[in-house]
Amino acid sequence: MPDPYIYQRDIETYGRLTASQIQKLVLPVDAGFGSALRTVTARLDAATEALRKATLDATAAPGSPGASRGSRGARANPVAAGRGLLRRLVEHAASRPNGAALARELLQGQTLATVLRRRPAALAAALTHAIEVLEQHEGQLPEREAWTADLERSRDALEPLIRSVRKTRLARRTMTPEMKAARDEWITTYGAAKLLVECVLRLHGKTSLMPEIFGDLPRAPRAAAGTSAARRPPASASALA
Repeated sequence: MPDPYIYQRDIETYGRLTASQIQKLVLPVDAGFGSALRTVTARLDAATEALRKATLDATAAPGSPGASRGSRGARANPVAAGRGLLRRLVEHAASRPNGAALARELLQGQTLATVLRRRPAALAAALTHAIEVLEQHEGQLPEREAWTADLERSRDALEPLIRSVRKTRLARRTMTPEMKAARDEWITTYGAAKLLVECVLRLHGKTSLMPEIFGDLPRAPRAAAGTSAARRPPASASALA
């Protein structure tokens, strides 16, 4: 039977893998079971897709009731705006006399490309760090106050997005009734597929293929087995007699 503690994030991978491997490795073994194997594969695909849709429905962020799609699309992208602002600040700092050290401090010793690839929460932290650096070096940039104000506005604009991302992550960890029902159906179907496949392979002495088909099964430690066999002491002469 399938492990009831299979991680939710692994289910789609296991489902797709098993359906594919049944077609590739099990169907050629015994044509007499072809119809049953194709049926259980189709049901597993359907159960996997149903769980994927239930998960997407649970994690979909609800739209703001007062905002139209057009107005949402017209808003500036706060991530792109924050990245652009940080790029301009670093380039401006580097262009100042003896500004290379200030630019490195703004980037915390990392490359500009690395910092600009950061996700919203990390980007907001980078903007906060830039504000602190400018405060420490207020004499190096005559426009420090204007830069600081822009950095604060950009950082604050990221907050709603950061909260939305955190909310979505929390939703992914929360099992809705629909997700639970879809998961239970998938576990049942996956277990049925495992029993059928084991039946076919056992009839032909090929149960060693099971871990190649079902991702939750441990693979046999072939190397370890070979090593222990190699280390086995030779039989004594009396045992051979």
